[in-house]
Amino acid sequence: MKRKFGSMIGVAVLLLPLAGCNPFRQMQYDLSVTVEPGVKGAPASGVQALDELTEVDYSYTPVNALHTVEVLVDGGRQVAASTITIYKDTTLVARLVDIRGAWKVTSTDVNNVSISFTVTFSGPDVLGGTFTDSRGYAGTWAGPSNKVTFTYGNWETYVYTGTLFDMSGTYANGSALGTWNSSRVE
Repeated sequence: MKRKFGSMIGVAVLLLPLAGCNPFRQMQYDLSVTVEPGVKGAPASGVQALDELTEVDYSYTPVNALHTVEVLVDGGRQVAASTITIYKDTTLVARLVDIRGAWKVTSTDVNNVSISFTVTFSGPDVLGGTFTDSRGYAGTWAGPSNKVTFTYGNWETYVYTGTLFDMSGTYANGSALGTWNSSRVE
């Protein structure tokens, strides 16, 4: 009898820390959502506690169809509609794509020769304005409906076109053709 009683005390001591909580309870994490001006969609701005491994569908569109939307999930850039899985506290920001600022552009011609330079876009809003590059060239840019075009005004007739979200595409100057890609300069 002594032996059984001692075993029961051992089990009780082991279970005592669990008495005040449910060890099988699922973890919960906060999803903090910010929907910036000019953007509509779901989920709406706010904070909600969600069970671990909850899948959250999100979808955002611009109020003005000429604008383009991007989503930042914990600072990482994502498309405007997708699904995220909650496994930690997560921040989601839905905002308009704004390319104003500096970008490192790499142009590659049809002979696979590449050049890199910095282009700085400026303007009164996210739909267009002017730009300069690190070589002293300049021109105008436009970014409606997820398309970007920047046209040099003082470097022959180079025209760069592509997608605003990806900031990559093709360029042409008469018979000179090639591709370009870019990354934001921090």
